[in-house]
Amino acid sequence: MSLERQQLKKKIAQLKALKGRHSSFTTLYIPPTKNLTDVINFVRTELAGTDNIKSKTNRKNVADNLTAILSELTKIKEIPPNGIAFFFGIQEEGGTLKTIREIVVPPSPIAQFLYICGREFDTSELEEMVKPKSLVVIVLIEGGKVTIGYLRGKHIELVRDEDFYIIGKTRAGGQSARRYQRIREEKMQEFFKHVAKLLSELLLDNIDNVDAIVLGGNTIRAQEFLEKSDLDYRIREKIVDTIIPVSVVDETGLLQAMKEASRILKETEIYAERVAWDKFMESLMRGENTVTYGEKEVMAALREGRVEEVLVVEDSPMLDDLVNEVTQYGTKLLVFSSQTESGAQLKSFGGIAARLRW
Repeated sequence: MSLERQQLKKKIAQLKALKGRHSSFTTLYIPPTKNLTDVINFVRTELAGTDNIKSKTNRKNVADNLTAILSELTKIKEIPPNGIAFFFGIQEEGGTLKTIREIVVPPSPIAQFLYICGREFDTSELEEMVKPKSLVVIVLIEGGKVTIGYLRGKHIELVRDEDFYIIGKTRAGGQSARRYQRIREEKMQEFFKHVAKLLSELLLDNIDNVDAIVLGGNTIRAQEFLEKSDLDYRIREKIVDTIIPVSVVDETGLLQAMKEASRILKETEIYAERVAWDKFMESLMRGENTVTYGEKEVMAALREGRVEEVLVVEDSPMLDDLVNEVTQYGTKLLVFSSQTESGAQLKSFGGIAARLRW
């Protein structure tokens, strides 16, 4: 996960933790396509309309928030390239009022204009921005068994794990064996049709957001499935050439396939994580002084301005501090999943490592 997304994720958590009363929290999302003058006029109109709010407290809270937003809008010359979001509110803590004034210029474009007053901030637009964009579908196939998982960023989600009865092989000979084999092949064909239908039901409505489909499991069966099933062409064109051999077709097999898929799908976050880790290990094994690891060593190098990139596991207690510190030194931050092989290896190094400038 990039530094920008990590920072935004932290900001979202802070905003979601805040709670107000009635209409004391105001959320305003402004997309980059919106005209600044139109937005200012909209806020002025809403401000004038606060006179109609019956509750004196609510009226004052909404008016104060809108007045503060209006003041900020008149200071800027244009809407930023990705838009801008305001999270202004009045929070009551122990009988005292606390003013909240959070302005977020997001790393991705805001999709829609949104104005909401309520007891909490609406962070839905921001939450969409921190979701991994890549969706890779892993389909594991064995004779009569299919397991499907969604790989989003660096996390695998089990979606289907189904058994489809197919009769086993027979030792009988002659015509009986041929009839038995024909029945078995028919059942296998039914199974392939079932998997093809299942994929259509799961993916076609969202096919544009599927980056790739990776087949795995029994490589012979997976190849037969490709050749004999009536797959929808939109699904077929998303399937990558390499079939991943996996010994067990179940959730454990998905985790095995995920590791191998990261070597195939070079655009996923897993691949970026793997490459960064391989570079770190290569330098370390060569005995080069361009890498270091461990909290004490990395933080010391960071504060000396020597760190080019920090590698840290996502569940590390020091992550929040790092997000604040790396920006001061122009340092990149790469957050590793704790579920991946690279993440597990990084954990064995104390959960944090760094590539150095010198």
